[in-house]
Amino acid sequence: MKSALTSIFAPWIARFKALAALPISAVTWGLVIIFSVWIVLDLTYLKVSSGVSQTTYDAMVKHRLHAAPPDPRLVIVDIDEASLARMAKEFGRWPWPRDTLASVQDFLEREGVAAIVWDIAFTDADRLSPGGDAAFNESAKRSPHSHYSVIRLPSTNDSKSQLTRADLPTLWVQGGKGAGAGKPATLAAIVPVLPSVAAGKLGFNNGYPDEDGVLRRYRYSETLADGSVIQSTPLSAVSDVSKALQAPLLALPPSLDKQGVDTGTLIVWRKHADAYPKISFADVFERAEGGKPKADVPSFKGKVVVVGSTAPSLHDIHPTPLVSYQAGVESLATVIDNGLNERFLTEIARWLQALIAITLCVALAFWVRRFGIASLDGALVILPGALLGISYLSLNFLPIFLDLQLAASAVLIFLAALRAWNNFRRNHWCALSPTQADQPYAVMPIQHSHDAPFADTGLDRLIDWLEVAAPACRIIGGDATSSWPAKLRWPELASRAGIAGPINQLTHLQTCLPEGITASGPTPVAGELTKANVVHTFFRSYL
Repeated sequence: MKSALTSIFAPWIARFKALAALPISAVTWGLVIIFSVWIVLDLTYLKVSSGVSQTTYDAMVKHRLHAAPPDPRLVIVDIDEASLARMAKEFGRWPWPRDTLASVQDFLEREGVAAIVWDIAFTDADRLSPGGDAAFNESAKRSPHSHYSVIRLPSTNDSKSQLTRADLPTLWVQGGKGAGAGKPATLAAIVPVLPSVAAGKLGFNNGYPDEDGVLRRYRYSETLADGSVIQSTPLSAVSDVSKALQAPLLALPPSLDKQGVDTGTLIVWRKHADAYPKISFADVFERAEGGKPKADVPSFKGKVVVVGSTAPSLHDIHPTPLVSYQAGVESLATVIDNGLNERFLTEIARWLQALIAITLCVALAFWVRRFGIASLDGALVILPGALLGISYLSLNFLPIFLDLQLAASAVLIFLAALRAWNNFRRNHWCALSPTQADQPYAVMPIQHSHDAPFADTGLDRLIDWLEVAAPACRIIGGDATSSWPAKLRWPELASRAGIAGPINQLTHLQTCLPEGITASGPTPVAGELTKANVVHTFFRSYL
């Protein structure tokens, strides 16, 4: 059985061993071509890599040196577990009759807020309390600062919808290219059921997590098939506070995923997940009704108030780079804060990431041909680490995230592959397996004139010389390698080596010695041509 397997795999093993004899230039540039082709195919067709390395990016965000403080204008009216428990005594389980929300909305307007952002969908009628719906509908009609949400459905359903700009004019911020002439785009969305809410200030409030379920980006706007643009709820609120901020938000460059869909802009997170002050909805409701809340309710004058829930039982939670489960209202407040303060974190294009990776591989190939593979031992750790360090610093101090994960990965794999092959190559040229030759076999001692060791780069240079001048010869000794940052323990011994091979090739080598190397005359191998006799001759030549 063993002999059968040996006969089957022997040709493949022979071909594999033959790779070690390939010239280093051919292997180095061959690896550059392979890596470049892979990167281009991944960029244009395969799309295996995701650009931002998710776990690496999340770790960078969580351990930033610098994070912008929360805008003091932002405050959250929180439908927390305590509010659910307190108000359940009178109004039952959530959802409560909407006249409770109307009381809070009217109170906030009297306080002089800058904006009210409702992180609540009013998409269904309350059949148990139609009076509550009527109360909130009237309150919405009176509220000039409230912003409501629609639920954006997948764009693949737009063609099946009949909803157009004429139905929800405040959701659109820009008309299409064919406005007035071409057919306007239809929109697939779940819209508010109350007429005054539908006629109010609208925006979509969808979070689009990455494939691993973590929310890292947000879209402030979306361009439809006819070129018209709809706005998000944060864009609606930010534009209401300052009209001048609308243009920068609309001009944000898209970030396309593997399918070419715009996933939005990277969210600039605060230092902690619960960065914004929260006031219990039950306390605000008590204050609105003229009662005495359990906790002080501060003034809301000039504030941007986000009404939403942090209660886990209402399931508005999702993973973010900061924590495994973050309340959606916190993420919404963060996006609004970024818009108000023009804190945007753009990404370098994937084609530029690929170009950087390919350029680094080409640069490393030139370096290898000039200084040898061994000179890059330290780079195997330092260079990928430096690239990730640049990414980390850009996340802290620049408005653009220099995502060099692809470049770091390519460099690490490229150097590892090159180093592994070089070890394989050294084994080939330093493993003595003499065969019968037409010329007598001999050993020629060599030495560096300045006692430089035949190790690492010195050994590689010696192999380069033999590849051209005497391909039938092999190196004896010279295998005292030291991986960075270690050093040779006995460099004096490593400065001596020998060349074993046919005597005619050794005689030729004496005429073309590399600079700095001296050699003694070849000593013929006595007796049978075996490894033991060759090694014995090598040591005898130095005695």
